[in-house]
Amino acid sequence: MTLLLSLLLVHLLADFPLQTKRMAARKHHDRRVLLRHLSIHAVLMLFVLTFFVMRGTLSIDSAGWLGGSILVFHALLDASPLKRRVKQAAAYWIDQTLHIVAIIALTWVFVPVDWSLSFSRPEQILWILCFSLVTTELLGHGISLLLLPFAPRLIESHFERKVTRKEQLDGVSRTVTHEVEDSARSYTTELNGIGRYIGLVERAIITLLVATNATGAIGFVIALKALARFKQFEDRRFAEYYIIGSLLSILGAILCGLAIRVAV
Repeated sequence: MTLLLSLLLVHLLADFPLQTKRMAARKHHDRRVLLRHLSIHAVLMLFVLTFFVMRGTLSIDSAGWLGGSILVFHALLDASPLKRRVKQAAAYWIDQTLHIVAIIALTWVFVPVDWSLSFSRPEQILWILCFSLVTTELLGHGISLLLLPFAPRLIESHFERKVTRKEQLDGVSRTVTHEVEDSARSYTTELNGIGRYIGLVERAIITLLVATNATGAIGFVIALKALARFKQFEDRRFAEYYIIGSLLSILGAILCGLAIRVAV
């Protein structure tokens, strides 16, 4: 279980915090970007597999076959036309599911895995780290992509215009021109704005509260987030988008918190 959790952590680190937006966007059609992405996976995996070989829990041959198989599968999946043939949100969830399932299956093939729910201290730490990245990174990107077609962002544009009117003073009529400042509001979609980071912190806090059995404080977190958006709730489209996004985010965070409680 320790090896499996370590390899899952390597995947989550290399696919999220250590992968730039440019790499994520271009790795599917630019081989040089894909090779840089794969090299990050390879280096992290090399450290993990070397550690287990030195501990004597993994043979050099098994380490080579396991690491090579995971890397080849990752390369084939990232280079596949999946994202060109399937909608962006569906492609993301299929891609991540296949990556995780492949790591579990290949580890099971080459190394016996203890599936008991009795976790050692290192396994507890790895489990917590994995689900921390799932709730903050994997879920965040996935929810953003699911809601992208419905995501309104309010933009205010300020401009000046001239208003001309007739005024009469002491029986004398004259034309006066005034400069008036106006503002216009419009909506556009937003994937990586400040709202994404608010959601990330929200999910992290809720996951922590559930893991520590302090669920009573979740309402305060939700209320604080809603307070910052109170004025925008006058717009029905934004309110609906905000509610479904928050519900998905909270549900994911609660499930990750419950998963962490299994280990601790």
